[in-house]
Amino acid sequence: MDHTRSSDTPMTVAVVEAVSSFENCDPTDLPPLYDTLDADALDALFETDGGRGCTVSFPFSDSHVTIENGERIVVEAPETTSMRP
Repeated sequence: MDHTRSSDTPMTVAVVEAVSSFENCDPTDLPPLYDTLDADALDALFETDGGRGCTVSFPFSDSHVTIENGERIVVEAPETTSMRP
């Protein structure tokens, strides 16, 4: 599933929205994103210049998330990606 973040939405909020939509659940049913990664650092990475040219991937909840260029968020089931330890 692809999700496009608007530039005024913090990346952490956009990720939670995208994953909750993909997993068909309420955002409050997801584990805290800060248990997976440094949420402040994620927002800061995409705040300065929008994250153009930057790609970040990580597992979250029951999904695998890839953020591309600060706009496109791809959420997939973990078995459809090749996750590295």
